Amino acid sequence: MTGAPSVADGRGATAIASGVRFEDLARTFARPPVVGMVSYDASQPSFRLRMHALRPLLEREGVIARTIEFGRKREWIRIARNARQMRSCDLLIFQQVKLLCGERGLVRRMCPVWALDVDDAVMYSRPRAAGRPASTAAWRQRRFRKMAAQCGVVVAGSDTLRRMVEAASRRVEVLRTPVDLAAYPPAPLPERKRIRLAWIGLGGNLDYLEQVAPVLHRLRADGAEIELRVISDRGPAIRGIPTVLVRWSAAAEGNALAECDIGLAPLPDDPWHRGKAGFRCIQYAAAGLPTVTSPVGANAEIVGNGETGIWARSLEEWHAALTRLHGDVALRRQMGAAARRRAQEYGLEPYARRYANLIAGLLSVGTSRVRV
Repeated sequence: MTGAPSVADGRGATAIASGVRFEDLARTFARPPVVGMVSYDASQPSFRLRMHALRPLLEREGVIARTIEFGRKREWIRIARNARQMRSCDLLIFQQVKLLCGERGLVRRMCPVWALDVDDAVMYSRPRAAGRPASTAAWRQRRFRKMAAQCGVVVAGSDTLRRMVEAASRRVEVLRTPVDLAAYPPAPLPERKRIRLAWIGLGGNLDYLEQVAPVLHRLRADGAEIELRVISDRGPAIRGIPTVLVRWSAAAEGNALAECDIGLAPLPDDPWHRGKAGFRCIQYAAAGLPTVTSPVGANAEIVGNGETGIWARSLEEWHAALTRLHGDVALRRQMGAAARRRAQEYGLEPYARRYANLIAGLLSVGTSRVRV
């Protein structure tokens, strides 16, 4: 992972590795630089967490940041509809977006300087149902390679994802999805009889949690008192386990996790899921929770086995890990404190500054062309 350190001391003070500053770029352009952040759906978590996190710093530096929303299944029309906005930009950051061949040529004439931001394995497709294989169609991989090749940099959400994309790109930088630590009070992890197991995420991902339902039933049969806290838009299809649904909101998620004892992060092992950026594990770390996780992709990078949590590959290992943590409050506290310290690496400020360095470096090349 590369990237020179930056120094900030107010507007226009971010030092760039190349020696370029945003204030210098503004003088070169004779106006504030304009960065377009392109998404299929700006309400999606990946865009909200990764792109919105950049706005305060960019605006403080005098950069104009614009959201350009394509929508889905509107190929070609989306280009015409957003042409004026894209022409006004000096840099386009495509967040998970892969353009068609003809679209790429057209958009390059509007704005030739691009970056691609990915925190999913977008060269593949998510399995249509739990237990089914991910789609690794050649046409989808080819479309991704062509898109990545035209970008000055691909920003990946994990080291695993970097390895998956580096063959397609001239430059890959790893920036993990950041977390606002101020919004996550550390969990006190009190000594209590009924242990609260946390899972957070979109309702569409509840099948990850449901795959460890046999473990939860076995724990109950062993006499372990547990309660499942699901922070989501809907609850899981798990019967016979005391479950509390906490309706997700950005304002409530930190406090909801602070009321729990152990974070759960099960994940299937296939090409699509290996590319996940592991933000659920980052959230648990920010809340100071020990995490039991499938060591798949970024989950294994974020959760230190035996340090900030426990890896579990099989249902038997899941049962052993949860049994161990359930019966040892001192271990939960030890791992939770280590996780909170690790979470400092994923803070908003270092993320935004490293991203700002990349943006300023790309802007400094001006109208330099990238290969087709």
